[in-house]
Amino acid sequence: MRKAVFLMFASTILLSVASLTSLAAAPGFRKVSEHLYYLESRTGSANTGAVITAEGVVIIDPPPEPEMPAMLIALKAVTAKPVRWVVNTDYQRAQTGGAATFLKQGAAIIGSKELDRLASAIVIAYPGQTLPAAPVRPNPRFLFGGQLHLFPGGIEVRITAIKSKARTGGDVFVFLPAEKILETGEFFTPGGFPVIDNVPGEGSAPGWIDGLKQVIESVPLLKSAMPQPKPAAPQPRQDPAAQPQQEKTLEETVTVIPGHGAPANLQQMKSLLTAAQKLRADATKAVAAGRSREEFVKSLALDVFGELSNLEAFAGQLFDDLSKK
Repeated sequence: MRKAVFLMFASTILLSVASLTSLAAAPGFRKVSEHLYYLESRTGSANTGAVITAEGVVIIDPPPEPEMPAMLIALKAVTAKPVRWVVNTDYQRAQTGGAATFLKQGAAIIGSKELDRLASAIVIAYPGQTLPAAPVRPNPRFLFGGQLHLFPGGIEVRITAIKSKARTGGDVFVFLPAEKILETGEFFTPGGFPVIDNVPGEGSAPGWIDGLKQVIESVPLLKSAMPQPKPAAPQPRQDPAAQPQQEKTLEETVTVIPGHGAPANLQQMKSLLTAAQKLRADATKAVAAGRSREEFVKSLALDVFGELSNLEAFAGQLFDDLSKK
């Protein structure tokens, strides 16, 4: 009898320790700026953003329903404010994300007309795909064409639609001008090219390059109008470890929350755009010269593009798209 009681007691302790370990390992929202937090995805879904204001929370790319309980616990750890607005950065997030949880609480879904069109019709157009049904319609529901501005708690949140068919046919990005924060969803991931949506007539590799340029140009980089001090006279050489860190460029002061992984910055986006533009120029020449897709992909200069992920698949898609023009 004593042995059975001891075993039950030991099992309870083990379960408690396991529960504490699970809670300690649970993901949490990380603070990026005064109002923007993000939850890094540990699965195939995109990172989740949260703009926390005095009037409520704007959630960007809520995770799939199975991951919602953990996300809600993580959100409660940083704010008691209700979620009042939900933004999805592409139609795939709109179909698979856990927006329904917030709809039941009276939150409003915000999306571009193109994103809504795809989220509503893609399952009907392609019934063989293993995609869930379109999400329940919110009430009220906000759709916009080019751009929508929210001012929760006096914080400007710009929600902008990509003009071109890009990674998908309805990509959206979010910008907080006062805090210089961009949230892109899976449209941008540092160090690599995106997987272009294979729905016919929607995803476009050249369009993604144009869209990346649009995102970058949407960020105002204003230099100070104040007179800058003259450079100081050269100082004696010091220990490098004791010297102050080099000042950031304007591009490096703009934080980008990508679809996956840790925050990046606008300079990384610009570097990727430069590589993408060169890749398009090379592909255009290859198409004009009558080369094959295989020849073009094999000829890629690895010293220029080698470190970028998904290079061959994106380059092949780019070649195919340019060949159709």
